[in-house]
Amino acid sequence: MIKASVLRDALAAVGPVAAVDTGQHYDYELHQVHYDQLGVRPPDAFLDVGSGTHATQTAAILIACERWLEEHRPRVAIVIGDTNSTLACALAAAKVRVPVAHVEAGLRAADRLMAEEINRRLVDAIADLLFSPCERVAIGLRRQYPDAVVEVPGDVAYDVLQRALPRLRSADTVEGYEAAWGDHFVYVTLHRAELVDAPDRLSLVMKALADCALPCLLAAHPRTAAALQQVGVAANGRVRVTTPIGYLESIALARRAAVVVTDSGGLQREAYWLGVPCVTVRDETEWVETVERGANRLVPPAEAEALPDVIAVAAKRRASANWDRTAYGDGHAAERIAQAVQRRF
Repeated sequence: MIKASVLRDALAAVGPVAAVDTGQHYDYELHQVHYDQLGVRPPDAFLDVGSGTHATQTAAILIACERWLEEHRPRVAIVIGDTNSTLACALAAAKVRVPVAHVEAGLRAADRLMAEEINRRLVDAIADLLFSPCERVAIGLRRQYPDAVVEVPGDVAYDVLQRALPRLRSADTVEGYEAAWGDHFVYVTLHRAELVDAPDRLSLVMKALADCALPCLLAAHPRTAAALQQVGVAANGRVRVTTPIGYLESIALARRAAVVVTDSGGLQREAYWLGVPCVTVRDETEWVETVERGANRLVPPAEAEALPDVIAVAAKRRASANWDRTAYGDGHAAERIAQAVQRRF
């Protein structure tokens, strides 16, 4: 939804746009807050599918989206990212012969059975127009899908960040943040199934965060919060857990923090653009340019005991972070996508 907020405006400049919200996320903290903060007008259709298992949710979106597509017959269906909504809407469109354009196409992880990886690979295979965030990704797409049209507009998330920066609130206004910390704290988000659904791994990561010299503020996804109740949070007070926060609050915390610790692809890039060192708690990252440029460091969950030392080293680099920040375009990706859609359709 965050990426769609800027893409929708750009597309409206070249033709009529209908926005379909599947309702895959429906808690205010994960959903309506983004409409409110980003000034996005309500969707033209809300499918209200709610939660469920991967199969249940994907099937519900597929059925509801097919009905909408059959009724409205758009010239092209544009899907973003690697969620169940991305896959289901792309598949529904392809089945009724509506061309599919995939924004953020071509990203790959070695774990081919990861939910996001399954979704993105399947969508790329049926899409007519593939929009990749960087040239490295585009090279792989052209090799794998020689009949598809591959474009490199950059990353729409950078467009959103640039638009949001003038409107940021102070970190002091964010729940859980202590003004006495200044910029001497770690901003943490953890939500991926391979970590959150593995109690031993999550417990190891939480213990490591509690051993950090800097206080840690963890904005917990509802699923993460439920998992934390099972594993417990270290009692020394170094990790403060707060409820989910909006996009603007998240960027405000990331910009203020000494270090960002995350398993989110979005926050990895946002830290990279903001000049804040990032530590990614995963075995790999699809955003390898952030690692190559020295903005990001991988720490596998099984090696989480290394987190305190890695975070300490990253915090020392905070003041002198000077990596190149142009790996994913110049902040005009949405405009280029709209122009490509206009040319093609």
